[in-house]
Amino acid sequence: MKLYYTPNSPYARMCRIVAELAGLTDQIELEAVKLRTPDSPVLAHAPMGRVPLLVDGELVLSEARHICAYLDEKGGKSPIVAPYGVWRAVAAEAEALAFLDAVVVWSREVRRTEEDQSAFLLEVADEQMRREMMHLNGNLSPPVGDPPMTFESICLFTALGMLDFYELMPDWRDTFPTVAAWLDAYEALPFVARTLPDAAAMNPLTR
Repeated sequence: MKLYYTPNSPYARMCRIVAELAGLTDQIELEAVKLRTPDSPVLAHAPMGRVPLLVDGELVLSEARHICAYLDEKGGKSPIVAPYGVWRAVAAEAEALAFLDAVVVWSREVRRTEEDQSAFLLEVADEQMRREMMHLNGNLSPPVGDPPMTFESICLFTALGMLDFYELMPDWRDTFPTVAAWLDAYEALPFVARTLPDAAAMNPLTR
């Protein structure tokens, strides 16, 4: 299997974590690629050129949830991604993934030049994130013992990691201390800390 990725992609980060949890690290070749380049090796497998992209023989998967579910199946351990039919868990995953998606959109906007940024979009993103953070602060509990690894939790700590990395909401840890304590428990895990975003791996954002 080969996983094409960009180092700071939160979606690729999720896949790399699930691969490790599934015991598949030695079976996956990682290839870091650049985005929006005409010679990207990803284009030979998927014309949209999206990452992360998992190639396993003739199978090509490009959605993070699908990749993680496939890795679950290949690893044969306790599943991390909720199966369709367990609808409450699927709904919780969808909410967490929507949170991550919104953080990604916000991070892209703040990385544009100041004259290209939308003040309206930034205002809406800040309000949206604060509503979600208030919800999380009232519903999460810092784990006792080993933090449970689910697709929902991976989406959440990946999104929160992006809030920190891009400094999107500098006051969030003081404003939402329960969420901060919850995140600290996950980021203390070595395999989570190893995949944190890295300034040295930043790709310039182009239109």
